[in-house]
Amino acid sequence: MKKYVLYALGCLSFAAFANTNPHLESYTKSVSQTLSKGQRVNFTVNFSLPPADRRHLVTLGFDNNQPNAMDCTISIYNAASQRLHYLDCRPGWGEIHFDTPNEYYQNGYRAVISLYNADFSKPSQRFDGNFRFNFGESSSIDNDRLPTWWKKTYEVVGLDAYTDYDGDGFTLMQEYFGNSKPNDATSFPDHDPVIDFDETLAAGTSIYAGFGTPVTKWLEITPYNNKKVKSLELMVDTTANARNQSVVAFFYNENNERIYPTYLKYPSGNLSVFFDQPVEVQTLKVELTARHYSSGITARYDAKVNAVFTE
Repeated sequence: MKKYVLYALGCLSFAAFANTNPHLESYTKSVSQTLSKGQRVNFTVNFSLPPADRRHLVTLGFDNNQPNAMDCTISIYNAASQRLHYLDCRPGWGEIHFDTPNEYYQNGYRAVISLYNADFSKPSQRFDGNFRFNFGESSSIDNDRLPTWWKKTYEVVGLDAYTDYDGDGFTLMQEYFGNSKPNDATSFPDHDPVIDFDETLAAGTSIYAGFGTPVTKWLEITPYNNKKVKSLELMVDTTANARNQSVVAFFYNENNERIYPTYLKYPSGNLSVFFDQPVEVQTLKVELTARHYSSGITARYDAKVNAVFTE
């Protein structure tokens, strides 16, 4: 088992943890510390970049001796020092699931284990605890947003995310996000997961138009995962007091085929459209044409298109 996935600072120690799941790589952090009353101690754990097939922090398990009034929290930060997770490890034991299958842990991620002794009835008390970080494959083997490690664990590779494999009334997607087993008809999600994978992407440009002369610019939006356009919105700001001004937007797919039979128009027209049947595209191409009829000025239009893509 590779030892370079995680390394510790201070008095944290690491050891390989026996792992019964061949699709996960697990590590144990042991913390032994005597704290005086009112004392706080922080332990920083830096995450080095894991191997390419182990970049998803799947679960964090913990157990400790539950000393009286000892506060125990775990914070996980990214490279920009933004706190992504704030976790409570006071109960003594438990396992925390990280639900986002496409969150890749990069260089600069770190965890901070914070202990505080709030027991003032005696001079000190000792904390003994273990923290188990389990890493799995972040990739989606079937491109359905369910992580590879999970689909391999339950032998559901090749099945669609909306398949009810064990016939218990819940899809693979619901089972994953509800922390239940997709191959066990007696295992049900522990909560009703709200699953919304719509992507909202935008593109914009500035257009300068003179009197009576239309000016055209093109934008392109390429969705990351979802390939069906669900809705479109045109937003325009102009700093010039032009009369009879307009910005018109036409929408095409990557083959220059019109995906919306009419257009969005500013200021007098439809500024948004919601498709009853989402339209599949690989690349959304937007043709923007601006014009005005005020002599002696050049009007500036700041135009932006918001596009929502669904599965």
